[in-house]
Amino acid sequence: MTMPAASVIVHLEGGRERTLRCLEALAALDAEPTFEAILVDDASPDLGELLAGLGGDVKVLRNERREGFVASAIQGAAAAESHTLVLLRGPALLAPDALGPLADALGNHRDRAADDADHAGGARDKRWAAPFGAPATQRCGASGAAAALPDDPSAHLTATHALALRHRDVDCLARAGGAAPGFELGAICVELARRGHVVTVQTALATPASAAVAARRAPGEPAELTVVVPTLDATTPRVRGCLAAIAANTPSSHQVVVVDNGSPPQGFTAPVNAGLRAVDTPYAVVMNDDVEVLEGWWEPLRVALDEGAAVVFPQTVEGAMREDFAAWCFGLGADTIATMSHAPGEFFDPSFRVWFQDSDLLVRLRAIGRPPQLVCESRIRHALSATVRTEDPALRAWIDRTIAADKAAFQRKHPAVLSV
Repeated sequence: MTMPAASVIVHLEGGRERTLRCLEALAALDAEPTFEAILVDDASPDLGELLAGLGGDVKVLRNERREGFVASAIQGAAAAESHTLVLLRGPALLAPDALGPLADALGNHRDRAADDADHAGGARDKRWAAPFGAPATQRCGASGAAAALPDDPSAHLTATHALALRHRDVDCLARAGGAAPGFELGAICVELARRGHVVTVQTALATPASAAVAARRAPGEPAELTVVVPTLDATTPRVRGCLAAIAANTPSSHQVVVVDNGSPPQGFTAPVNAGLRAVDTPYAVVMNDDVEVLEGWWEPLRVALDEGAAVVFPQTVEGAMREDFAAWCFGLGADTIATMSHAPGEFFDPSFRVWFQDSDLLVRLRAIGRPPQLVCESRIRHALSATVRTEDPALRAWIDRTIAADKAAFQRKHPAVLSV
C-alpha cells in the first residue's frame, strides 16, 4: 500500500451538521497529493452513527472521555502514516486545492530522505532553531504552514483553522499542551517557530464549518415555541452544538432562552424556573445543554401536546433512554406551566436543586392521570448529563452533597414512593 502524502487530523467534539460539512469538504479534496483522513471523536454526544458509516481512507479514533485538542492531535499523529500532518481546528473546511500548497510550503517533497530517517529515529536537527518569523535558512521549506482565511487574508497566522507540519516535529504538539482552549494551533505555531519559519499560505484556504441555519421567519412574526437551555457555561462547545442543532432543525418560529447560572452554580431547578418565567409562547421545551435535536424533532411533540398530553418527551438515540420520563428534554404547553407549577413562578419545586425535580413532577403528573408521554417520532441525542459528571473537585463535591439533600427532601415529600 502506497504511503499517503498527507494525514489530515480532525478534532471532533460534536455537532453533526458541522461534521458532515467537514467530511464533504474532505471528500472534495483534489486527488493529488494523496491523503488519509484521521478523525478523533473526542467523546462527542452525537457523532456515533455518522462516523460508524465511514470507510475508505478514513481512520476513526474514539475517546471515551473528553481529552481536548492537543491530546487528540497527538493521538491522531500516532496513527498517521504520512510525513505531513495537517491539523484542523474542529470540523474546518479545507478548499479542494489546499493540501498541495501546504505540503509545498513545508518542502517535504525535497526532504523525504531526511524525514524517513528522523521519523524512524526521532532525531531533531538543532540547526533549524529560529526565532518566530525569522527565515528558515537551515532547512528545506518552512517548519509550519498555516492555511489562510478567505475573508481576511491579512489575519495573523495563529488565527488559522488548518496547520501543516512535518511528522518528525510532532513533539511540538506536546510542548503546546498547556495552551488555553481555542489557542492550541497558535501555541503549536510558536513551538514550530523555534525550529524554522512558520508561514501563511495564501493559496491554501480553510474556513470554520458552521451549521446550516434554518430559514429565518418574517421579521416580527410571533414565536410559537420557547426553548429553555440551562447551562453552567454558555461558551462551551456543547452549548454551541446544542444551539446550532436547534437553529438547523427547528423551522417553526421559535426563540431560545439560555440561562447561564455558573457564577456560582445554582443547580437545575433555579435556572429552569427562571427560563420558564420568560416564556410568552404557546409551547415551551426545556433541554439540557448536552442535547442535540435532530431533524423533525419539534412537530411530533407539538402534535402530541395539541392532542392533550400535559408533558411530552422525545426518543433519545445512540445513548441511554428512560421511557417513563427522560427529562433532559421535554415539552409542555403554557396551560401545563400554569396548572402544574409548584408555586407561582416556580414550575419545579425549589426543594430539589440538582436532582429529583423531574421525579417530583412525574409523581404529580401520575397522580392526576396524565403522566409524561414518550413521542418516538421525535428524536434527539444526549451526552447523559455531562455537567453532573464534572471532574471539577469543588463542583463535584457540591453536586454530591446537594443530590443527597435532594434525595432526602424527595423522601420526605413522597414517603410512599419507593422508586420513580
